[in-house]
Amino acid sequence: MVDASEVSITHLQRRKIEGRVLIPFIQVVRDQLGQSAMRAVVDETIRRLAADDGARWAAAYGKTTASLRTVAQELWAGGGGMDVELVAESDDHLDFNVTRCRYAEFYKELGLSDLGIRVQCNRDGAMLAGFNDELELSRSQTIMEGATCCDFRFRKRA
Repeated sequence: MVDASEVSITHLQRRKIEGRVLIPFIQVVRDQLGQSAMRAVVDETIRRLAADDGARWAAAYGKTTASLRTVAQELWAGGGGMDVELVAESDDHLDFNVTRCRYAEFYKELGLSDLGIRVQCNRDGAMLAGFNDELELSRSQTIMEGATCCDFRFRKRA
């Protein structure tokens, strides 16, 4: 649930604000502790945050593939965060492509796509574990890595 005292902002705005704080912090960690330690700290932090987000979204929206579609279309894409093209959906799978990603555009504008992959794209698996551990995600490409789309394929585990 959202605290009534909080100002309502889009998911994209929240990620940009977080990025403006995280990026300098991550750069200092890299400079002080090295690339490997920075990656370990960032990856663990993002996994924890993403799993918490997934659990919160499951509590608010439900744990179904239809609920996950709602999260993608209304929350992630809300406010212009990304353009989502639904490919297929049933009770046991959800397939969609992201054809424009303003999260990726933000990191590319800063010249930090490699960091964007760690901070933004790598959230998805951990988010899903918090959302519904009976689902799995496969994705072969991302806009952040230079592809024309991100191909999200969610399936119920066999």
